[in-house]
Amino acid sequence: MAIKTKHITYLQMITIFQEFADAHYEINYFGNGDFWELVEKTKAGEFDYRNYPVFWVSDNGATFSPGELDYSFQIVVAGIEFDKDGEETIENNIKSNTLLIYQDFLAYLQIEPSFKTNAVRIYNQGTSTGTSFTERFDDNLVGWVFDITIRQAINLNACVIPKA
Repeated sequence: MAIKTKHITYLQMITIFQEFADAHYEINYFGNGDFWELVEKTKAGEFDYRNYPVFWVSDNGATFSPGELDYSFQIVVAGIEFDKDGEETIENNIKSNTLLIYQDFLAYLQIEPSFKTNAVRIYNQGTSTGTSFTERFDDNLVGWVFDITIRQAINLNACVIPKA
C-alpha cells in the first residue's frame, strides 16, 4: 500500500511504520502508543516469547515551521530476556539484534516510495539518536529507544484549505 501523494499524514506515517514491521522477518509485534502501554502488556503477561522482538512507535510531537512539518517519533525495538543464565551475553545479543532491526528500518525509509520525493525525508541527513536499555522498567525488556524526526515540505496558503 504505497502512498502516492507527496505529503504524508500522521496516519499514513504510522501505516508506513507498520508495513515495515509486518514485512520484517524478525519483528513479531507492532504497536503504537505510549511506551508505558508496551511495558504494561509485558508486566501483565499479555505477551510471551512469540511477541518479541517488538517494534513500538510513540509520537513525540510535531513542529510546524515556515514551509515544513516535522513529525517526531520515539521508536522502541525490544526483545525480552526470559533466562537469567548468562545474562550479559543474552542482553548483548538482544541489543545487537534490535539495533540491526532499527538499521533495517532506516534503510527501509530510504527506499519507501513516499520518502523518495523531495517533500519527505529523515531530518538532519538521516541521523537518529538511540539509547539502549536493560530492565529499565522493572521488567525483562531489553533493546533500544530511538528518536527520529521525519520532515516534509508543506504549503501553507489559502489554496490548501478545504472550503467553499
